[in-house]
Amino acid sequence: MAEPWERLKYESSKAYAAFCAYRDLGPDRSIVKAAGEPETSPRVRQFKKWSSGNRWVSRAEAYDDEMDRQLRARNEKARKEMADRHAKMAVLGQGTVLDALRRIKAEDLTAGEAVRWLDTLVKIERLSRGEPTDIQKAEHSGPGGGPMEFANMTDDERRAEMIRCLKEMGRTDEQAFVIAGQLMGDESAK
Repeated sequence: MAEPWERLKYESSKAYAAFCAYRDLGPDRSIVKAAGEPETSPRVRQFKKWSSGNRWVSRAEAYDDEMDRQLRARNEKARKEMADRHAKMAVLGQGTVLDALRRIKAEDLTAGEAVRWLDTLVKIERLSRGEPTDIQKAEHSGPGGGPMEFANMTDDERRAEMIRCLKEMGRTDEQAFVIAGQLMGDESAK
């Protein structure tokens, strides 16, 4: 079955050429624009006759719809290709970055760098698990089910919590101890 914007069986080649000129003008099309002459010209009168007899408006709308569908299909395909390309680049880049991370020594990190690394790595883990990276409200249970008061923790308790987190991130006991010491401001850890 022929598409509405294709030549009709009874449509002359001149009438179809006129329709194509009208169709190709896009959403702002008009018979006067397609004819390229003043409203009162014989050519415009002929275009109006063809337009009404050959359903130019509905055929042009069907053409616009098809062009829009094709554009959306191309864009969706391009988006999928882009996502695949970016995923491959990310995997390749991850290998390079992991190699560099393995060469970093805990003693080479400043306290500020360690904090930034920890923050970044926690965000990556949260994203990987489908969790938000920013927590608006956090509630933790302390002893007896009450709120956990970090401000009331001793330095030793804070240090122990940092060491636990660093070890969960793959640091050795010694690395975790040194980094926690740097974060706590221990002179011996600098």
